[in-house]
Amino acid sequence: MAKQIKKSVSDIGAKQKCIEYLQTQGYSDLQVAKRKDDCDIIGFKNNEKYFFEVKYSTKESGKFFGCVMLTEMHKAVENSKHYKFIICRANPINADADWFFRIFEIEEFFSICTLTTPILHYHITLDDSNNIIMPKFGKEVVLATPQLIETMWKDFKKWKNKYAKTNSSS
Repeated sequence: MAKQIKKSVSDIGAKQKCIEYLQTQGYSDLQVAKRKDDCDIIGFKNNEKYFFEVKYSTKESGKFFGCVMLTEMHKAVENSKHYKFIICRANPINADADWFFRIFEIEEFFSICTLTTPILHYHITLDDSNNIIMPKFGKEVVLATPQLIETMWKDFKKWKNKYAKTNSSS
């Protein structure tokens, strides 16, 4: 009987499958990256360090989309020769079936990305009674406030409109 993929927000299984795939592509010393690395996988090829961002879907066919964090895109720009995006897809009915993988260089990945809105992370933990346990945030975290959102939205609209006009005239 085929093993079914459980619906999950975690992409740890996809990261492991990508590591297996990257090994077949000549990468070595592959490991799941730490949070501070702004990527999902780190590995080496020809003695050079590479960063990989995994974008995963269980959708069987057709279009699929996802989000890319600004931190990931910034890391990609800073390391454009060594940062790659991997789009992967699994069969949601049979986890052992063939996976689809596609590695994107930065320029190609940019050609399929659009700017929609800045996003925020939320963190929630529930106890056994489904009561919210408030997260403990570090010093570098900026908490969302109505004032911050209004300021960000105004700034975002200004530069989004500026670049939309620039791109439409080219």
